[in-house]
Amino acid sequence: MTFLPIVSRELRVASRRTSTFYGRSIVAAIATVIGGFFLFMGEIMNRVGVNGGFLFKGVSWYVWLIAMLAGVLLASDSISEERREGTLGFLFLTDLKGYDVVLGKFAGVSLSAFYGMLAVFPVLGISMLAGGVTAGEFWRVCLVLVNTLFFSVAASMWISANCKSSSRGITLAIGLLIGFIAIGVLASILSSAFPKFAVPFSYLGSLSPVSSFILASAANYLYRSTEFWSALEMSNAVGWVFLGLASWRLSFFTEKAKEKAVWQRTLTRIVLGPRTTRAADLLSINPVAWMVGYSARLRWIIWVLAILGSAAFLLIALIPQGVGFMMGSYIGWPFFFILKVFFAIQSCLFFSDSRRSGALELLCCTPLTIRSMISGQWMALRRTFLWPVLVLILSQVVSLCLAERAFILNMPNSSGGEMISLMFALQVGKSVTDFFAIGWLGMWLALTLRKPGSATGLTILFVMVLPPVLFCIPTVLIDAVLIAVSYSKLQQDFRSPAIASRVILAHPSAA
Repeated sequence: MTFLPIVSRELRVASRRTSTFYGRSIVAAIATVIGGFFLFMGEIMNRVGVNGGFLFKGVSWYVWLIAMLAGVLLASDSISEERREGTLGFLFLTDLKGYDVVLGKFAGVSLSAFYGMLAVFPVLGISMLAGGVTAGEFWRVCLVLVNTLFFSVAASMWISANCKSSSRGITLAIGLLIGFIAIGVLASILSSAFPKFAVPFSYLGSLSPVSSFILASAANYLYRSTEFWSALEMSNAVGWVFLGLASWRLSFFTEKAKEKAVWQRTLTRIVLGPRTTRAADLLSINPVAWMVGYSARLRWIIWVLAILGSAAFLLIALIPQGVGFMMGSYIGWPFFFILKVFFAIQSCLFFSDSRRSGALELLCCTPLTIRSMISGQWMALRRTFLWPVLVLILSQVVSLCLAERAFILNMPNSSGGEMISLMFALQVGKSVTDFFAIGWLGMWLALTLRKPGSATGLTILFVMVLPPVLFCIPTVLIDAVLIAVSYSKLQQDFRSPAIASRVILAHPSAA
């Protein structure tokens, strides 16, 4: 038998997809726009040597963030989709091993992302011509970006090998990557606070890919070159460990789920409640809202995030001299980001699952109108997210008001009051409009995409990742465009497209 046959097959399939060719062109165009913006801002600053460094730092941070999200968007549902479709068991009727499947899926999902990253490297190379960036720093950052992509895809594939649900896989993959980022940040803070324990904390932080990225800069590498290579090697080794764990998990693949112990089921029911609860009174109000139900476990998680985010906002507002106003957006970003990820998952979950199971066909045969189906989905989303999101946004408003007041009191002669008020309005408006854009766009993509499972990833990409690229356009306006387009599309009759998509999914030859 050919060595690693699935790897060769997946590479051939991925190389023949049109998205592989168009994707890297689109990524190169976006990187060119970002690079041009940073060069323009460097010219406005009119400082010698600032152009290249400003371009390099801005583009590299953005590419690093995309590399971390690439595994979630591409690999978190790669193996679990095979388990849902029931095709994973057929692979193990042959002489294939677990590592054959894992490495094959890894090669297939990472090829397009790797091509896109290669398209960004020439834009980063322009920074050396503009000045402020050395050749060694350029190659170190490129090496770190490739390693970050490898780490993200490997970690997401391990999650996918242990999950069957696409929403659960995306949630756990994002949580795992955020946890590794937090480990690197906390290790850096603790090593500075406790110099006696700097060595063990540095080894702990080396497990995170964010440590090697920070140490790759010329200023840090000059005195900490050994730590950089150690962090790069350890994070790469963790990625290989994830691939090994995924292969080991598939080597014991079985379709029969492992039964939890009685005490585990009892404790889970007491603390988190049932997975899905359906109120009987919703059936008479809206059948779709009754079918969606609500997850008691998810409500616990959402409320914990909202409370922690509110506490962080209020603590930041107590910082004197108005510094909290500048720090508020950075402190609150992780909480809003995680809440939006959960919101995107729930927005796409019902329609993507109903298309896959055929329940959408039955709904389309009932007297239910399109408006009632969409309103039922929104009713279920409001039941889970409304009050936690309102609490978090209200705490953000209070924090920004207090920080703005402190800033004006400490600098009464400053002329930046109008700019601060505008930034305040844009931050709060973005926090509100993002949820509406995610909801409308997620439902539309879940109803129209050929692969419903990719609706969540594309929703996160279009609403939460790509809009910051357009620096000159406020994200509120981008959200307004996405809401208008998605709303108009959802008002159309999707009964025929939904049934047709189900036929294509069941019988691909019909396409």
